[in-house]
Amino acid sequence: MVSSLHPLYTSKDRVHLDELDGVWVSEEKDRFEIKTIIDSTGLKAMKNKNYQEGMSKEDAFFFGKTNKESNSKKEEDFFAGKEKKEDSNVANREKIENFFFNPVLRKHYQIKIISGKEEACLFEGRLFKLDEHYFLDVIPNDDFLEKKLNNFNLIGLVVPMHAFFKLKIKDHQLVVNGIENDVFEKLIKEKKIRIEYIKRGNRIILTSKTEDIQKFLVKFSDAKMFNDPKEAIVLKRVKN
Repeated sequence: MVSSLHPLYTSKDRVHLDELDGVWVSEEKDRFEIKTIIDSTGLKAMKNKNYQEGMSKEDAFFFGKTNKESNSKKEEDFFAGKEKKEDSNVANREKIENFFFNPVLRKHYQIKIISGKEEACLFEGRLFKLDEHYFLDVIPNDDFLEKKLNNFNLIGLVVPMHAFFKLKIKDHQLVVNGIENDVFEKLIKEKKIRIEYIKRGNRIILTSKTEDIQKFLVKFSDAKMFNDPKEAIVLKRVKN
């Protein structure tokens, strides 16, 4: 299955459908438990030495020197570089304002997958819409991943990839289509697509920017690879 180094969504195309919530089962009896999670991080502004009377909760969140902010500084410096300063502050400000004023951005799906007697796996999903098509960006849940790898001291070596799927919701069915490696490689060989990617063993990872991957998704959203009933995972809702 083809995955991506970068998210496949932006704040402009994020959507959230409550009808995805519930329990779904595949033909192989794999169980998918989906529920909406609402992120309340930063919504309760805490008064501290940097907090001024009358400051909005958005400003308090942005300017306040919380432990969480200081802990994330190393990560920001690593990815953005020392010279980011002003541009980064503007970009972060926009992200925070979007977070407060667009409720959809505070929602994501928790997806628990139970396959036979194997241990349940936990993922996070974010839905986005391109033209009239729904896509789901899926990454491993941080806490689940850390718990799985912590005993081996490997968590710092892992960069979670973004899996992505086209979704069709029909009656009480959820039809899920991803891109298989052989289909992608055929498109590359036939020079039907130009998109940056790398191969790691039997894995294909897209490395293009989000906007370029979205153009690719829109171009092929009606193609067979996203609409092949033989390759699709068909989930049926379990009625309560």
